[in-house]
Amino acid sequence: MRRFVVVTCLLLATAAAHALDIAVQIEGLDGEQEANVRAFLSLEQEKTRKGLTEGRLRLLHREAPTEIRRALQPFGHFKPKVESRLEQHESGFQALYQIQPGPRIKLAKVEFNVTGPGRGDTLFAMGLDLHENDFLDQTRYKVLKQQLLSDAIEAGYLDASYSIHEVRVDLDRYQAKIRLELESGPRYRFDEVRFVQDILNPEFLARYLRFGPGDPFSHEQLLTLQSNLIDSEYFSHVEVRTLRDEAVDDRVPTEVVLTPNKPNRYRIGLGFTTDTGPRVTLDWKRRLLGRNGHRMLSELRLSAPHSSLKTEYTIPLERPSRDSLSFSAQGDRFDTDARRGERLLLNSARSVGLENHWRRTIGIDYSYEDFEVGAQDDNALLLVPYVSWSQLRSDGLYYIQRGHRINLRFEGAAEQLLSSTSYLQVHTHNKLIRGLSDGNWRILTRMELGATLTQNLLGLPASKRFFAGGDNSVRGFGWEEIGPQDSTGAVIGGRFLAVGSIELERLLAEKWSAAVFADAGNAFDPDYAADIEYSIGFGVRWHSPVGPIRVDLASALSQDEPSVRLHIVIGPEL
Repeated sequence: MRRFVVVTCLLLATAAAHALDIAVQIEGLDGEQEANVRAFLSLEQEKTRKGLTEGRLRLLHREAPTEIRRALQPFGHFKPKVESRLEQHESGFQALYQIQPGPRIKLAKVEFNVTGPGRGDTLFAMGLDLHENDFLDQTRYKVLKQQLLSDAIEAGYLDASYSIHEVRVDLDRYQAKIRLELESGPRYRFDEVRFVQDILNPEFLARYLRFGPGDPFSHEQLLTLQSNLIDSEYFSHVEVRTLRDEAVDDRVPTEVVLTPNKPNRYRIGLGFTTDTGPRVTLDWKRRLLGRNGHRMLSELRLSAPHSSLKTEYTIPLERPSRDSLSFSAQGDRFDTDARRGERLLLNSARSVGLENHWRRTIGIDYSYEDFEVGAQDDNALLLVPYVSWSQLRSDGLYYIQRGHRINLRFEGAAEQLLSSTSYLQVHTHNKLIRGLSDGNWRILTRMELGATLTQNLLGLPASKRFFAGGDNSVRGFGWEEIGPQDSTGAVIGGRFLAVGSIELERLLAEKWSAAVFADAGNAFDPDYAADIEYSIGFGVRWHSPVGPIRVDLASALSQDEPSVRLHIVIGPEL
């Protein structure tokens, strides 16, 4: 008998430990309102809890109508009708709530006042952006109220606070009133900025300041300063301190504590594309040379068709986070199906940041190139001044929904100025990404155009001719595989280029997507025949931590015998 009692107790305890099977059904509400109701419902929160008893379930069900009414008040529904029912089936319990939200309450009056020194500031002229006869939306009210306070603090009213903030609801008249009063306090201004460090000249560090004593205090300015100093790589840690306790009248001093970074950075990288095959990159960066922010970078890239060695010396200018002067020396070796040779290049360039994320670079190249293209074995010496503009914009999302890259370059050389030939050239390479519908679909387009004005194609070295085909050109063809051909059938490049691509991509899972695409274009030259080549294909993408890995199969439909080519690319989308 004792054993029977023990077993029975164990079975009862085991049954009690398991959660009841409960379904909560809500009818009559839209998505946002239903989500808020579920967040308020205690039954929804406890339905999967182990040990929930039937008695507790029925208690929570009785409390649900009151919780539903509270959940609908932020949306302006103060007189909802709630019908509730709890049913027990063989499979478990079902709690059903049929809700008629009722009319939304409207604002009869919105009163907003500012007291203190900021009373006449135009910053507060718009108030809350809530008006009479608007529906009461307490969530929006709270967001606007917090945004207004944040804007006040950002503008230098560091002591700003609400002395009155109330929403009054009159259920008899079924209307609401908002009364809000902001005590601004004094508007603070910047005083001196003290840098605590011993590796850079104070005069150089002062160039990072985009504000001065007497300017309105701004947290955004301080965050920008901190970000720019971190991005400089001179420092491993940047701490910005606002010294409110040392403020004199409305002037607030600032202290920036800077921890030096390691002087050298060494990095090795491995990559692969079907254009270049395996690729190894080694670089050494000297983060700081001297006390005026100079730095140096040496980089070695090794792959079968193209290897290079480059050393660059950079001098920050008046705006060190945006503008620089650089000097570099570079050696390249090319060995592709279309061309072979070596090039030595010296460069000097001045790069400045413009508005709206644009960057302009003005520079000059001096190069010697020894090259073989088709049956031509030649060399060229060029002094090439150039100017380029670039812009890179992205929403920063893991799966970019809105972004683009624009590159435009003009360059030229003249025989009268230390060059073996004369030419003028313009080249642009652009890409656009746009998300569609719910963010799972994207359209990606790419366009590359180039034009060269010169007397004779053969006077141009291989590096200044246009070729087409490859992973980022017309897929379905090898790298630089298509373009004008000489009498032997060898691709020799052209003076013009036109390549375009359109791609439709669908997100399949968190890190996987699939795409279909069509590419078209070629390199052209008036002295040689060349047709537009085109291809179609499909591919998969894995959005890895180091950037998307794209695997494509492309068919070159414009060939007499269409073929399929595999393309693999690892790298950023923009």
